[in-house]
Amino acid sequence: MKLMIGDFLNRIRPMAYCLWRPFRLSRKGQILIPSILIIPSLMLFIYLIFETTKLSREKIRQQFAVDSAAFIQMGDYTNILNRTAYVNGAFPYRIFKEAYECSGGCGSGGNCLKKTDESGSVCTYNMLYDAGAIPKYKNDVSGAEATPLDDKSKWEIEYKDPPRGGINKNPPSVGNSLMLITSDQGIKIYIFWDPAIAIYKFYAQVYTMLGTVEESQMTVFERLTENFNFFRKSYYLNANTQECVDNPNTCGEDGIKSPGGFRNNKFVRGSSMFMWYLGEIMFHAKVPQPGLPPYFLGKTNPPLRMPGPGLFQLATFSDDALKTVGRPGYHVYQGWDVSSNYFGVNFNSMVACQETGRPCVHALVATQCPQLESGNNCVWPNPTPKYQTRLYP
Repeated sequence: MKLMIGDFLNRIRPMAYCLWRPFRLSRKGQILIPSILIIPSLMLFIYLIFETTKLSREKIRQQFAVDSAAFIQMGDYTNILNRTAYVNGAFPYRIFKEAYECSGGCGSGGNCLKKTDESGSVCTYNMLYDAGAIPKYKNDVSGAEATPLDDKSKWEIEYKDPPRGGINKNPPSVGNSLMLITSDQGIKIYIFWDPAIAIYKFYAQVYTMLGTVEESQMTVFERLTENFNFFRKSYYLNANTQECVDNPNTCGEDGIKSPGGFRNNKFVRGSSMFMWYLGEIMFHAKVPQPGLPPYFLGKTNPPLRMPGPGLFQLATFSDDALKTVGRPGYHVYQGWDVSSNYFGVNFNSMVACQETGRPCVHALVATQCPQLESGNNCVWPNPTPKYQTRLYP
């Protein structure tokens, strides 16, 4: 029996080996079937990462370009507001303070004018301020140099109220005429005609200069914002889109014409920006005469007419314009065309912005002053030249 079983096994062993051998050799090809599925999937994944990276990189570049362009363009608005604040307050305050202040008090003479009742003297600087002709800092120290205001969050430079409190508002009540030296001052102070003429000439010269400065500043602003070239050039250099290369004059047009953006909120004379002028100036002063009394009270008759639009006094911006440029600020939506991709997905229509009709990036830019919660008005009253450009994500 044992012999028969052994003989049987010896006979079937070669046959079993032949049947098993094909299966044994096929182990080397087991990776083939999974590879047919994995390798193409891996390639698709690599292409997906590549296309996603390309899209993200372009979006980041567009965002940087728009942020930079919006910040640079808003600098023009910041500059005109700060410079106008200087013209309204700090410049006349310091100029007249230096010219007519009685340094060290009236005991040293100089700009001191004696009172007719022999009760003391009056400083020329204070006389002009009391007449409402010039502004000064609220906490100005009489007889000292102009108060440094750099560390003040609010520069309270204003005209005396009365007689000229209406000018300390927005919009101001400037009026058509100014009494440079009042009749009461002409009676009670030894101010004579020739010195009064000299004061008038200096006053007119200073405010003519300030008006020329403000006019020049506004003209520069208008030229810089006529076509918003700073925005266009900055966007052109940073984004470098084919659209800008082909048409540089209209580069960044989406961002400029955005709802709530630069073009719709541009400062315009007579609409959101105003310059205020005097039509005539009058003053009283003592005129010497032979005999007794040795003088009489003279008065400009007729009033001195100011040439052109008048003698400049102030420049202001409307409350609505200042609020808008400060908060919420100007919105910039810049569209861009997404290049084709391996998967044939049309992102230009799939993720189009409502504002541009194509993919876009957004920037919110503003110019703000320390008095933002009070309407963002640091131009007038309280002219504080501390506007700063701010970019929000």
